[in-house]
Amino acid sequence: MDITLSIVIVEYNSIQEILACVASLKKHIGVPFEVIVSSNSCYSRQQQEAIDRTDDNVRWLFNARNGGFAYAMNEGLKVARGRYLAIMNPDCTLCSDIGPMVRFMDMHPEVGAIAPQMKDGGGNIQDTARPYVTLSRYIVRQIKRIVYHKVSVLSAAMDYSKVQTVDWLIGAFIMVSRKAYELTGGLDEGYFMYAEDLDWCTRIRRAGLEVVYFPEVTILYAGTRRARTSSKYARIFIRSHIRYWNRFGYFFGHPKRQDLVF
Repeated sequence: MDITLSIVIVEYNSIQEILACVASLKKHIGVPFEVIVSSNSCYSRQQQEAIDRTDDNVRWLFNARNGGFAYAMNEGLKVARGRYLAIMNPDCTLCSDIGPMVRFMDMHPEVGAIAPQMKDGGGNIQDTARPYVTLSRYIVRQIKRIVYHKVSVLSAAMDYSKVQTVDWLIGAFIMVSRKAYELTGGLDEGYFMYAEDLDWCTRIRRAGLEVVYFPEVTILYAGTRRARTSSKYARIFIRSHIRYWNRFGYFFGHPKRQDLVF
């Protein structure tokens, strides 16, 4: 059977989250799909064998080391067979049929990456489609969070009910075309964690393809946001953004998007 969609999920000591996530995928995906779980947990051989028996519909990859998010995702993407490839966080729950997003991609080969609308447990829209992160925007965003105590910082200039091009999408769920994957080679493993999604979307647009926000499909996603509560993860977060800025510019130089509403 031809696989339409391959979904890669990174696992790091999160078996129960993985099982709940996969259950939501089975319920809401009507196209032929496969689930690949790329584990960075470094389990023992005995543990791996037990985990591998938890769900016959899941293909487990047990990585020899914890090489970070981009590394684990790439390990899964290398073996994915689908026409479309998706990266997904285990703490995401698919709430609606993903079929419309697949059909949209079929109709728009100029689109390289697409992501659904994401909401938290209270039904609030998450800021998962964002403008490029320049140094000045980064500073303003942090000030808004501190002053207004906001978890999500939504853009007043964006209508979150419309299918439209955006600068980039957070990596909690991004679906890309096979062409976009082949042109970019997947995620940049130079990022251990954070900003690899921003980097990937930027490179997809540089390759001549567009990035689209698709609110007709919904995912439940609260997000852990460990960088806000842990000095270790905060340092990783800042290092990742410095790597991105060194590559694409601190204030300008990012590829321009076509401003399209579909």
